[in-house]
Amino acid sequence: MRVAVITASLSLCISVLAQQVYQAQPTDDVWYYDQAFNPGFTAILRVWGNGQYAVDPTGARPALNFSYALAKWRLDGIPAGRQYQVLSAQITVVQTQPPGYTREEGEQFPLEARPLSSTNFTETRWNFNDPNNPEVGSEIFGTSRMTNYRTDAPFAIPIPLERELFESYFNAAINQNNGELGIGFVSRLDPGGQGGTRFYRFYSRNDAGGRGPVLQIVYRVAGDVNGDGCTNDTDLLLVLFNFGTNNAQADLNGDGVVNDADLLQVLFNFGNSC
Repeated sequence: MRVAVITASLSLCISVLAQQVYQAQPTDDVWYYDQAFNPGFTAILRVWGNGQYAVDPTGARPALNFSYALAKWRLDGIPAGRQYQVLSAQITVVQTQPPGYTREEGEQFPLEARPLSSTNFTETRWNFNDPNNPEVGSEIFGTSRMTNYRTDAPFAIPIPLERELFESYFNAAINQNNGELGIGFVSRLDPGGQGGTRFYRFYSRNDAGGRGPVLQIVYRVAGDVNGDGCTNDTDLLLVLFNFGTNNAQADLNGDGVVNDADLLQVLFNFGNSC
């Protein structure tokens, strides 16, 4: 009985130590539209497409039928020179009241989170015509959920990010881009469907109520089971000790069982951050 209690306590301790959480609002966000007013300091970001496309297929900058929102985060406190495993990631934005679209339209034409070609922009120096502005990528990290939809008050729109797709982008931001991570918000939602009002309007980081986009990432050093910041013999032994069980922390790939795949992840990352 005592051994079981000690083992359970050890597993809980390992779980708490291994996982880290980053949560913050952007350092910069802008409304990317050629007729935007006060695009770098607006309290509300606006996003729409033309019904068929979310990103203007004719060029890097959005034409009249398209409007994007760009945001970037400083991943402060996450050391470079390591490879990380993303356990979960989500962006949450807050839609203003009232929404210009129905729940069904929001589900059919979701808000999309995509990568940016660079983080070479700031609110203070924003210029729509700058040829060095970031381009929104084709990969979709995540799409919005209308679980909180309402018409009588602002509501949170969660955008869960696909863990495996986002992980390499997250690592590149830390190790190759000075800790800056950029996201482009786009949608196929066509404003013409509701007399020009059917588009996403959500608060920017400049909202006085603090309702700007929030990025939350749960992560750990890749292969680091015990959370000491180094993938080494201890992690290898923990996987072997729990081999064949459903121990959540040793189950590095989250498939429900500790097996060869988890062992390979430790071996592949052996020496990471040591």
